[in-house]
Amino acid sequence: MLSDSARATASSLAPRESEAQDDIPWLQGRDLFAFGLVLFLAFTAFFLPERRWASCANWLARRRLAGTAPLDDDELETVKVVVGKGEDKSAWIEKSFRKDWLAQKYLGWLQLLACYRPWRWRPNPKLVGRQHLEDALERGRGVILLTANFAHKDLMTKAALANAGYWASHLVRDSHGFAESRIGKALLNPLYSGIERRFLRERLVFSGSATREVNKLIKERLRENRPILVTVTPLGRRIGTLPFLHGRIKIATGALNFACEAGAEVLPIFAIRKPDGSVETIIEHPLDRPADADRGQAIQSMLEDYVPRLETYVAQYPEQFAFPTSGRHGRALIEPWASPAQSEKRRDVPAREAVAEQPS
Repeated sequence: MLSDSARATASSLAPRESEAQDDIPWLQGRDLFAFGLVLFLAFTAFFLPERRWASCANWLARRRLAGTAPLDDDELETVKVVVGKGEDKSAWIEKSFRKDWLAQKYLGWLQLLACYRPWRWRPNPKLVGRQHLEDALERGRGVILLTANFAHKDLMTKAALANAGYWASHLVRDSHGFAESRIGKALLNPLYSGIERRFLRERLVFSGSATREVNKLIKERLRENRPILVTVTPLGRRIGTLPFLHGRIKIATGALNFACEAGAEVLPIFAIRKPDGSVETIIEHPLDRPADADRGQAIQSMLEDYVPRLETYVAQYPEQFAFPTSGRHGRALIEPWASPAQSEKRRDVPAREAVAEQPS
């Protein structure tokens, strides 16, 4: 748990404006690259043996970075929130970490596209902590699966749940997928969602401020005692800001608010690729929510319980944590401290290095 001073000074639940749909471009330069990349990965997934996929993703990441400018100072500081401070980190970030981080992303896309193979390649991640979900469903008030933003979450989380017989609803933005422009969303993103739908009960899609119908469906699914997958992001009307490793993290609190209203359990879920290439989707025990707390206190308590758990996985698998290197393309999930004094106070806090064993 965080200290009283950290709770008082570093956490806020401030309202934020909804995204403006008029600001979404018809086409972006990076979407043209995405079109070519998807074609290359699809060809690779169809014709290259599965044992070669990881090495192909590494090769592609190296090629991609060879023609990319180094990170600027702000981007470097953002990465150092995860990997640690120090001048010696900068060269390692450029030569090694960025390649590994990008390779995990490309491998996740390659695996997703492989599901389109005519001979139907199917992901088979291990589901760990299933009993936590069973116990939550037995309470009958609905379950929110708070999904950490790791590189393999989109396919492997849903596949692990569906393979075990749990068909979840997925709360998702209309920009979810390969691209964020209007043309990219229309042409590329259906390839992404087409595979995800195989492992879901439904997708609850919202766009900008048009959330009323989706909010109604969320409440209905919780009343029906259905599990709902919600990804941790900084995008929402209200956010909480807390210390995180060597910086701070901003988390939208809408899902926690729904949980408080319905009395639903909130279970953290993490999709992690192990060194041997296997993937585990780990469901942890419910976030702490004192019975006598009001809604604001309950949300605060859940945030303070969640962030140290997230730190544990990020510290052990930083190259799989799918954070943007800056807020240039949207609000940043993580960022450095706002002042040098805050940074100095936090930088000596040791990162958690081990993930606790979870029941199967």
